[in-house]
Amino acid sequence: MYPTEIITFSELVAHARPFDAIGDSSGSLAVTLMYNSKGKPKYGAFKQATFGYLDCPVLWNSTSVAIKQSFYMSPTTDIRVLYDKHTQLKKLTTEINCLRWASALMGLVYDFINKHKTTNSLSPSFAIPEMVFVKSALAISEIDQEVFLLEEFINDAVEGPFIKYIGNGSVKPYDFHKGEERRLGEFLSFCQHIQFLKTKGLAIVGDFQG
Repeated sequence: MYPTEIITFSELVAHARPFDAIGDSSGSLAVTLMYNSKGKPKYGAFKQATFGYLDCPVLWNSTSVAIKQSFYMSPTTDIRVLYDKHTQLKKLTTEINCLRWASALMGLVYDFINKHKTTNSLSPSFAIPEMVFVKSALAISEIDQEVFLLEEFINDAVEGPFIKYIGNGSVKPYDFHKGEERRLGEFLSFCQHIQFLKTKGLAIVGDFQG
């Protein structure tokens, strides 16, 4: 497996080039990935997800991982078909690249907050949420060269139920949230404002959920 390297936004911009999920990773690791290949996956718009375990914690302090692959709808049978290995690598590399850019854009926000706190020698009267994107890695099987995207697994029994804070059709947080959920949605809206200003109107992260 090839864990995605943590990189800052300024480093991404300064060394702009096509992303290579293997060459631009933090290094290669030999791990054992265990999962039920006959299990029923969960489907999104263009990826399927199954759940499994690594033989050691790599992405976080847990061995649990979400295992994702891209698919397309067959025009003749109208069923989901996994892409071939070469296309899988290309599409999952794009997904990983989006994750690292999104993480770097969130880093801009926390850099702004920390600089403001230091400059003004003040701490806010409220707790600042600590929100991050899941860690990820590209994985290639030594047996048959199958390609996977691995992400740290979010256990909703521990972390709480899945919530969408801001959709991808609007930058306005969902107004039906209350309490802590509403506060987190408003904080993520603040994050978008900082990202917009810091990139001179070129980029924000949207579709916040987790």
